[in-house]
Amino acid sequence: MRKLPLNFNLNKYGLNVRLVEEDDAEFIVKLRTDFKNSKFIHDTDASISKQCEWIKSYKEREEEGREYYFIFSNENYIPVGLYRLYNIHDNTFTGGSWVFINNCNPSYPILAPIIAFEIAYEMLNLEILDAFDGCHVDNKKVDKANRLLGLKEIGRIQDTKGEYITYTLDKEDFYNSRDRILKLFRIN
Repeated sequence: MRKLPLNFNLNKYGLNVRLVEEDDAEFIVKLRTDFKNSKFIHDTDASISKQCEWIKSYKEREEEGREYYFIFSNENYIPVGLYRLYNIHDNTFTGGSWVFINNCNPSYPILAPIIAFEIAYEMLNLEILDAFDGCHVDNKKVDKANRLLGLKEIGRIQDTKGEYITYTLDKEDFYNSRDRILKLFRIN
């Protein structure tokens, strides 16, 4: 079983990364219910106690190595965003729940999935990202970022909220895209 340590903490590319805890519920609710951020993401209940309950059940999946939910903080350890690795099976995973505060350093929302993918490919020894729940077709900003990160469209699915693009990303394509992005940000 592929597992990260319970006290997982990483500092990379100017971001601090750790696993979500119950104390993060208020930040998560505030971020995921913000009108500007929530237009294309799954509905989140505004109840902090319900978010705590969700985190408790998530922690069970984390303990089993099936899911990892990360809080990203700036250099002053102020939370700025979220990203999640989930649907971890065999050698595949899904990335998502990608939400950052408005007006944060513009590199953070791109560097966070790079870090998450490095965790998936290097620390968890996974091989392929399969984003089967996808990105809403009207979410042009995330679709553009996904393609910048090297994700390739593999199809479209329909649900009650509309049409979604599904993607895949293997290690080789990721590292090619990552290196190009880090050069753009002048990060070694």
